[in-house]
Amino acid sequence: MEISQEGVQTLAAVLREGTFDGAARALHITPSAVSQRIKALEMSVGRVVVRRTKPATATPDGEALVRLAKQWDLLAAEARAELLGGDPADPGRPRIHLPIAANADSLATWFLPVIATMHAEHPVAIEVLRDDESQNSRFLRSGEVLGAITSDPLGIRGCTIHPLGAMRYLPVATPDFVARWMPRGPSSEALAQAPMVLFDRNDYIQRDVLTRLADGPVSPPISYIPSSVEFHRAVELGIGWGAVPEVQIADALRAGRVTRVVDDHVDVPLFWQYWKLSSPILDALTELTVTAAAEHLVPVSAPRSSR
Repeated sequence: MEISQEGVQTLAAVLREGTFDGAARALHITPSAVSQRIKALEMSVGRVVVRRTKPATATPDGEALVRLAKQWDLLAAEARAELLGGDPADPGRPRIHLPIAANADSLATWFLPVIATMHAEHPVAIEVLRDDESQNSRFLRSGEVLGAITSDPLGIRGCTIHPLGAMRYLPVATPDFVARWMPRGPSSEALAQAPMVLFDRNDYIQRDVLTRLADGPVSPPISYIPSSVEFHRAVELGIGWGAVPEVQIADALRAGRVTRVVDDHVDVPLFWQYWKLSSPILDALTELTVTAAAEHLVPVSAPRSSR
């Protein structure tokens, strides 16, 4: 079985652009040439690699080849950078595209400085795909990213996994909100009526906290605020109560702008997963990520919740 670089890069372009025509424009070739390259790749590996839908999607075998294309691109870019030599901070030096995945709360608290350090010390241009940490593994499986912050403790085949610690979430609200909606504490009846803030419809941390506090399912009024910074501001403004990362809400707690709804917390274990490559860039990012997580996350205790 021979896998051509041209074939896998064409496949990656088809999936990135969504159509054969889009891939042809991106590669500056004809749609017929794109089709011929894909057919040649499928004949070489003996598998169908792309579903001819709109947009085009990869088969499981195609996903494996797209991962190869991403890894190929990174290693080739690193080799070019090494051959060029010079100062990584040189403005004229080409930057290596590095796609990774991270959750919004990590980005808003401890992970963005990691990205800043990578840009300062290495010739990279990092692209962050953002989703809930429980969903980020799919970006690795599909080959869209080379590394990801996830809550999945199971390593993906071909990946290395590092435990990072846990992000602690505290259920909080403003004192006025608690006095109005939970004057006798967070009973099931009170929680069924008290407005709540969720990040989005996939935010199951909030739903898990609600179910545990209410000792069963309830359906309160919900406001969706799909931004980590604006989420905790929404809680501070009294829009509703919610479980906010401790590192984000600590100042507001000390100042009395919010109070804990209950003396409880949720610890969400996080992991850094990345493809096994002999890549100095990925190794540097991994070292910075693990070091920063050790400073800002709490040690993982007995499982309480997952996200």
